[in-house]
Amino acid sequence: MSNQEMICSSLRVLHSPSESQSRSRPGGTESPGKMDDREFSVPWRLIVATLGIFCLLLLATARVLGTKIFQHIQEKHQQEEILRNLSQKYHNIKNDSYLKEQLLTKKTLEYDILKNETLQQKKELDSLFIGKKRCRKQESFSKSLQNTGKLCEDHGSCCGGKCYYFTTETKDWKGCKQTCQSCSLSLLKIDDEDELAFLQPQAYGNLYWIGLSYNAEERKWKWIDNGTFSGIKSTIVSLPSGIGQCAFLSSRRITNIDCSKTYNCICEKRIDCVSTAHFK
Repeated sequence: MSNQEMICSSLRVLHSPSESQSRSRPGGTESPGKMDDREFSVPWRLIVATLGIFCLLLLATARVLGTKIFQHIQEKHQQEEILRNLSQKYHNIKNDSYLKEQLLTKKTLEYDILKNETLQQKKELDSLFIGKKRCRKQESFSKSLQNTGKLCEDHGSCCGGKCYYFTTETKDWKGCKQTCQSCSLSLLKIDDEDELAFLQPQAYGNLYWIGLSYNAEERKWKWIDNGTFSGIKSTIVSLPSGIGQCAFLSSRRITNIDCSKTYNCICEKRIDCVSTAHFK
């Protein structure tokens, strides 16, 4: 057998039985059904491959979307946490602002109260300063007081809202009372320790009756205007109870003795009751 014959024989063996049958048919034509299977076998594999690739793409897309969604959820939680923190800080700041506003209101009220108290104290100090400034010797005061043609020719002084008349003539307590009345004055009533401190230096070397006597019926020391003795808590005051006792003033103390004793007198009158011409 030649080589050509062997090759041809091999080719015939490689063909399938169906192909041999096709070839054995008259005209050398092939069956239509078999031809369709061969024509559609390759597209089906392509479709399967395409679907596989599409599934892989879907899986990759789903994975990417899942990652993005997870990241978005994480970011949303972080944003919510930030918002909660900011909200808490806002409420804290708001509370602090409210507390500071309340404190400011309280301090403003305290300031207004303190300011009013300071203004009141300033007025009192100004009034006291004016009163002290008006305290002066008034040598012409006694000569200006006149009643029924009689001159009160002793010295006087003024302080604050009062003027004082010091007599040089000695009389008993009732006599001093009458002397003061004759000059349209009244026997001295001391209102407080400041007034006492002003008068005591002027009483140096003399003893002066003042308008204070013991009331036996009420068993109290009372001023000439029937007011109870008060307002003076100095340790230099010594007024034991005693019927028929009257008080006198010295440069060191206020004390009592029998009303029949003879001393000088201190009379007083408020400035608003005396003409301003008296103080020129």
